[in-house]
Amino acid sequence: GESNEVFRRKLDDLKNRYRLGFRPVKGDGNCFIRGYAFGLLEGLLSKPASEVAGFRGVLMAYYFTMIDGDSGLGYTAGAVEDFYNDILNQVVLIEHGDMTKDMLRDNFNTLTLSNAVIFFCRLVCSCYIQQHPDLFAPFVGIDSQDPMVVARELKNYCLREVEPLEREVEQVQVIALTSALQVGVRVVHLDRSGGALNHHDFPDGQEAGVHLLYRPGHYDLIYQ
Repeated sequence: GESNEVFRRKLDDLKNRYRLGFRPVKGDGNCFIRGYAFGLLEGLLSKPASEVAGFRGVLMAYYFTMIDGDSGLGYTAGAVEDFYNDILNQVVLIEHGDMTKDMLRDNFNTLTLSNAVIFFCRLVCSCYIQQHPDLFAPFVGIDSQDPMVVARELKNYCLREVEPLEREVEQVQVIALTSALQVGVRVVHLDRSGGALNHHDFPDGQEAGVHLLYRPGHYDLIYQ
């Protein structure tokens, strides 16, 4: 039918634009973060050590925000440091030139490690949302003008929708995570709707360091 023809045309367009191929990502509620985090770290493999060190600094700043009881998430260090150390170790290996693409792939295929990276990313996302209430409160339906009420409701939203593993990632989390980690993502939509292959860049206006293919309910990595 016509929708199959549209789909085939989009698929051909996709293959022409992304000639370096496709990397399937495990299908669960974490597939956006799993794909984005892997693509981000894989991208760092070709960056100078100084840039990798800068990213390490971003992670460190968020770790300290997570354990800050006054203006952060207020977690105990013991609750989050293992997850932080797991992602930090990957970054340090990349920074020192001791990581390859194959090693990174094998590490991500170890579920305990990739889930630790994903959980840390979810906490980063939670930090960013709670640090930017003016931006995110309207997104999640909070209409109070009282900063205390907004802070409490945003925290509850994050505890319910952002931090738990397997929770599907919505546009709010995509904007927050890519803004926090300062690496943009291009999401290319492959569906049967009419028209050309289209995409969205997050955050708005930032060059994409990672490209993900979205088919209803799932994300995979794609390479130009």
